[in-house]
Amino acid sequence: MLRQSREIKYAWIQKHREEFPLVLMCKVLNVPVSSFNSWLKLDPTDKAAEQKENTDLVKETFGILKGNAGARGIKGYLTNEKKVTMSRRKIARIMREQGLIVHTRKKFKKASSAAINDPKIQPNLLKREFKVSYLNQVWVGDITQVKTQQGWMYLATYIDLYSRKVVGWALESHMRSELIETALKRALWNRKPPKGLMVHTDQGSQFISNAYRKLIAHWGIKQSMSRRGNCWDNAVIESFFKSFKTETVYQLTKLIDQQEMRWLVSEYMGHYNHIRPHSSNGYIAPAKFEQIRLDRLKEIEENLGTKKC
Repeated sequence: MLRQSREIKYAWIQKHREEFPLVLMCKVLNVPVSSFNSWLKLDPTDKAAEQKENTDLVKETFGILKGNAGARGIKGYLTNEKKVTMSRRKIARIMREQGLIVHTRKKFKKASSAAINDPKIQPNLLKREFKVSYLNQVWVGDITQVKTQQGWMYLATYIDLYSRKVVGWALESHMRSELIETALKRALWNRKPPKGLMVHTDQGSQFISNAYRKLIAHWGIKQSMSRRGNCWDNAVIESFFKSFKTETVYQLTKLIDQQEMRWLVSEYMGHYNHIRPHSSNGYIAPAKFEQIRLDRLKEIEENLGTKKC
């Protein structure tokens, strides 16, 4: 009985009110007395309408998030984007009733690593400190591969650790150093970070190439690398790639061509940055999370300026 929906509990309490004390039943069934009393005031038609409205809202949100968010993600999206309060338990129940199943995740293949003891390999400056204090403090980057009708394509991506926003990416049919350089240049041109930015990657051979190291030096970037064979040292980008593949590639019923893959990746990046709720941001999409931060900083600066005057 304790695992049944709250509505069923209310109905059971109402049926047995002559047999047991109301307070005792509510305590045993773990429901507030006030909530039960509010439920009693609802007309059966209103109850049905409310249930349908909640169901439609969960189904709509599940679709907006492309079937990749569970009860936590949907709750966060409803709270932050729709200003609707709904319990995670209720959302989970509706998902079960409607057969809304979140896609499972699969592993992906890693890019090649640099030779052991290569003098160009940099130390791990990040040291798994994935929580940072401000924008453009630390970016993490890596490469993954996706299969198309014409063969493999390689996706290089950089993410800002503060907001988990994708700040630069590139997709090509090769994994030469130009791939990661293009992705990083796009991130640098878009963000224009101050000197001192740390960029953390694994020990892939592309990340120790002369051209890449020259680009790093030109922008005054501190380079950090994971320990060899230790994927947890770059867990954020690993998690992003798993999410990307689970939410796009693994849902395809057949291989697509390279142009379609470019559209798929581009669409996902926009969805990920601007719509998809991220748990590390309190279930706020990365771009919105950054904007909230920037607006807050602007407000503080304006207040300080007013006080000085």
